[in-house]
Amino acid sequence: MSARVAVVGPGRVGTLLAVALSRAGHRVVAVAGGSAAARERVGSLVAGVRPLASVTEAAARAQLLVLSVPDDAIEGVVRDLVRDDAIAPGQRVVHVAGARGLAPLDLARRAGAATAACHPAMTVSAGASDPELLHGTAWAVTAAAADRSWAHELVTDLGGDPLDVPEAARGLYHAGLSLGSNAVGAAVAAARQALLGAGIRQPERFLGPLAAASVTNVLDRGAAALTGPVVRGDAGTVARHLEVLHADLPALATTYRHLAAAVLAQATPGLDDDAVAALRAALEATPCDG
Repeated sequence: MSARVAVVGPGRVGTLLAVALSRAGHRVVAVAGGSAAARERVGSLVAGVRPLASVTEAAARAQLLVLSVPDDAIEGVVRDLVRDDAIAPGQRVVHVAGARGLAPLDLARRAGAATAACHPAMTVSAGASDPELLHGTAWAVTAAAADRSWAHELVTDLGGDPLDVPEAARGLYHAGLSLGSNAVGAAVAAARQALLGAGIRQPERFLGPLAAASVTNVLDRGAAALTGPVVRGDAGTVARHLEVLHADLPALATTYRHLAAAVLAQATPGLDDDAVAALRAALEATPCDG
C-alpha cells in the first residue's frame, strides 16, 4: 500500500531507501537531517521530494516516517518530534538501526504511532543509490504483533526478505553482522595491504576467489571449514609471518596477531594442547624474542 514517506537522515542508507521507496510506489515527500548537500542529493535522485532543514516539518508531512540516523540519535529525534507534536496517531515510524529494537521508538508509540525496527543486512557503500542492492536482502524486523504485518509488507515492497528478530536479540544479531561484514572486510583489507607490500599489483586476483570460497565454505560447515597454519597447528609459519610483517609492514603485525588469535579461538577444539600452547606463544612473542 502506497504511503507518503519522509526520510530523516540522508546518509548512505537513508539515500538508498528514499530511492528504493520511491521506485516501490511510495511517495517520498520530504527528506530532512544531515547536511544541505546530502538533502539536495536525495532531491536530485527522487522526483517530488522536498529537502527540508526541519525534521519536524518533514515528519508532519508523512504517513510513514523512516529514521536513518545514528543508533544513539534515534531516541533524541523521537523525543523532539513528540515534544513538537509532530507524531500523530495513525502514523508509522520505522528506524533502520541494526542493534536497536523498539525501545528508542517508545515515545512515538505512546503518542499513538505504529512502530517497527527494520534493518537490512546489507553493506551500503558511499554513493550507492540502486535499489537492486536491497533485492533479496534479509531484513531483521522487530515489531509488536499488531504491527508485524505492515512492517513485513514494507520490507517486501523493497524487494527484501523480512525475518522476525526478538527485541532482546537485536544486540547479538547486530554484533554477528558486524563480525561477518566489518571484521571480514578489515581482514581482507589487511590481506590486500600485505599483497601490495609483496609487490603484487593486482591483489584482487588472489583475494577475490579465495575470500569468496572461504566465506561460502564457513557458511556451509562452520569453523570446520577453516584452513591455514593456525588450524594446522603450524606455529613456525605463524612466527615467520610475524617476523616478516614486523620487518616489512609493522603496522599490520598487530592486526595479524588479533586475526590469528580469532582463528585460534575457533580452531582450538580441533588442536592438541601442545599445538595450542605453541601457537599462543608465537602470537604473544615480541619481535626481539627471536
